[in-house]
Amino acid sequence: MQNTTFNTVAVLGVPFHNVTMDDAVSFIDRKIEEGGFHQVATANVDFLMHAIRDRELQEILCSCSLVVPDGMPILWASKLLGSRLRQRVCGVDLVPRLAELAVRRNYRIFLLGASESVSQRASEKLKQKYPGLQICGRYSPPVRPLQQMNHDEILQKIETANPDILLVAFGNPKQEKWLSMHRDRLKVPVCIGVGGSLDFIAGSVARAPKWMQRGGLEWLYRMLQEPKRLAQRYIGDALGLAAHMPQQLVTHAMQPRQVTRSGIFADRTENTMVVSIYGDFAGGTLTEFSTIARDAVFSGMNLVLNLSQTTYLSADALGELIHLRSTLLPGQQQLWLAEMRPHLLRLLQAARLNTYFMTTSSVRDALYRTARAEQRMLAHAAALPGHECVAQSGVQVRVELLQGICQRVAAASHPSHDGFTGPTGTVGGYTFNTSVG
Repeated sequence: MQNTTFNTVAVLGVPFHNVTMDDAVSFIDRKIEEGGFHQVATANVDFLMHAIRDRELQEILCSCSLVVPDGMPILWASKLLGSRLRQRVCGVDLVPRLAELAVRRNYRIFLLGASESVSQRASEKLKQKYPGLQICGRYSPPVRPLQQMNHDEILQKIETANPDILLVAFGNPKQEKWLSMHRDRLKVPVCIGVGGSLDFIAGSVARAPKWMQRGGLEWLYRMLQEPKRLAQRYIGDALGLAAHMPQQLVTHAMQPRQVTRSGIFADRTENTMVVSIYGDFAGGTLTEFSTIARDAVFSGMNLVLNLSQTTYLSADALGELIHLRSTLLPGQQQLWLAEMRPHLLRLLQAARLNTYFMTTSSVRDALYRTARAEQRMLAHAAALPGHECVAQSGVQVRVELLQGICQRVAAASHPSHDGFTGPTGTVGGYTFNTSVG
């Protein structure tokens, strides 16, 4: 799962990783070593407001490997939700830290976006401050709508430069959508949308005094610098936050808390793990759930959460569920939230997640739907010519689905249970019961 190291906190439908600046830099370092593609977002209130209106952007942010809180209002909101984020991780501060990392680890950086003059000055200042820094390429494409950009030209320049870190300064949401659009073609381990960070580094825009940064007043300083460009945006963001955030805070605060011990029980039915949460879905229960979910994902299983006895959903539990869903999607595995109480359904709606998760009124219906989805997937794969894999059922499937499908077919051959069998259950060598504190 993506969320194996840090807890996440869901604020208005966006999961923020609970990291410090040092944590974020270490995480990026590990992902460069790991290879593949990892998208990082430095999200502030403007991101939240865009994500509320734009489902595509919300999906992108929920699928990022790392989302850091770039704004004091995000930290204040997390504190009010009872799952305090530890530190603001600002994009303009993250870029120099990555330059320092690049020198130490011999990584290569590519700057994409901003104006040519800003990009050049930012590059020069970074190289001056961090001798030995390898900025292997820069490109400032013409300012055009996303669909009208010359994507092949940009991708070719990046591929030729062969960077380890790609910093994209197109602004939100364009930079996030551009990275997501090309995630399968970008051969760069870590790609980060940095917004206007290069303008600050180049000296084109001055930072607010430290006391204003600490007090969450940097937006005011910026607005006074560029009132025509920023006043409407900042006022709109403030009004949007005032309109949407209280609903999540109130519905969160109105949840009943379990006075007795909470617990978790897991039972396997066919190729689906049914996990029942009793009492508060937080603390130790959340930790144990993460272990169960990780094992289920690794085994290629679907997940159904029975929330009929769940009284409280913490903001970090919502963050965990967001990352769980985004981890399951590539393998075409499913996550269902079943039998939610009315106050939990209201919480999902207030947190802007009611359309993000699949919900149903019964565990039985969720199991039926996952079984039907498995049948459709196998039938579709069997109808595709040219790519074969013989599974236990004799169905031929595409090579691209080899791992996931074969795991599912193998899992389906195990004895199944129809419903819950008692107060304890055994999954993957672990025994779970309802005595978790």
